[in-house]
Amino acid sequence: MGLDESNSLDGGLTISRKEVVRIGALTLAVPGMGFLICFFMEAFLNLEISKLICSVINLVVVSFLAFFLLPNILGIPFGKIKTRDFNKLIGFHFPNYAWKHILLGAILAVFTLSGMLIASIMTGKYVPDFSTVTLSHLVFSFNPSIWEELFFRGILMIVLLRYTKSLRQAAIIQVALFGVAHIKGEDIHALIDVVSVMIIGAGFTYTAYKTRTLVTGILFHYLHDAFLYLVQLPSSAYTGFIDNILFYALLWSMVGLGCLITRVATEKFEVRDSTELYTLESGLLVYF
Repeated sequence: MGLDESNSLDGGLTISRKEVVRIGALTLAVPGMGFLICFFMEAFLNLEISKLICSVINLVVVSFLAFFLLPNILGIPFGKIKTRDFNKLIGFHFPNYAWKHILLGAILAVFTLSGMLIASIMTGKYVPDFSTVTLSHLVFSFNPSIWEELFFRGILMIVLLRYTKSLRQAAIIQVALFGVAHIKGEDIHALIDVVSVMIIGAGFTYTAYKTRTLVTGILFHYLHDAFLYLVQLPSSAYTGFIDNILFYALLWSMVGLGCLITRVATEKFEVRDSTELYTLESGLLVYF
């Protein structure tokens, strides 16, 4: 059977292009369903919902969709299974020596945040503003860190692996879609920001691949997002071309260094789960 032919997700190692598109659309849409509900409530019911409450609503709504609807009703991506089994297969569980994964996730976040902080300080315009680290933002940051890792590095990666039979191809497509999901404009700065998101997404993907779990990447992602604005210049402070190059160069370099640290941690210090996360039972997976 060709990869473009119809095939069930239930126990099948191949998947149709139509299913890939459908699940890809879900990956882009589901993580923000709660925010969409808040938008309609504000628009049509004339309610004022704070960022904090809206963040909690999104966590609740997407938890139901991700941990009940997808595995138990829709059978995505493993067929209809119990939530506990789904979490195990998707890498959403505490791995062996969880404290090592937590420490690694924190270290990776420190690297990316410090790169941005150094670049900001070098402009001479940086002033620490701890008011950016609010309870509202800390709660909000749970949403991208949990759901983007679960849907992009988890569900979508596994579906793409079945479709492409190649780890590299699956990762490239997944990271590209991750970048598309973060498009905020059409100007050059918005496009560069998308490239930056893709590079960070590649770092998250490498972390999941090497640690065989989503836990490390979720903590890395959470801390990076939670303290993102603290290490950047105020939005009103103009930065020139050279400053922007320095900012992105240091950030991307730190992502690369983080990947190196992840490799050392997983290979030398066993910071990885006992079960492979990205694999196919048939053994047909091509890594490169």
